[in-house]
Amino acid sequence: MEIKEVLQTREARVNFLKGLIRLAQADGIVDENEFVFYRQVAVVLELGEAEVECLEKLKDETNEITFHFETDREKMFFLVQAVQLCWVDNDYSDTERNEIRDMCQEMGISVEALEKVEQWVSEGMEWNKRGEALLELH
Repeated sequence: MEIKEVLQTREARVNFLKGLIRLAQADGIVDENEFVFYRQVAVVLELGEAEVECLEKLKDETNEITFHFETDREKMFFLVQAVQLCWVDNDYSDTERNEIRDMCQEMGISVEALEKVEQWVSEGMEWNKRGEALLELH
């Protein structure tokens, strides 16, 4: 699924990144490497310099970052990507889990839908680990 097919407007693309930045802030630390990643995503999403600068300012934001998606498809796409991003370091922490639950409540996404996404991502992580173990076979 192509990101620009789901997030068709600039507003949706900016809100996607705002949501990811908010999630990164959940643990209280936003690493500069995380912002390098967000800048790269902004380029892929064809966002302009002014939009990137606005996103940059969010790293020091002390108030909760708000974002809004117009469609359920945009909301679910964000959720899938956010949960996958949380699992990148093989540690979906309680802080991340709680923040995603709060976000889902704000977006009107059910707990059941979130649990299905979490299960799917968890299964994918296990599948990847089994694939990596295959590299050790002779």
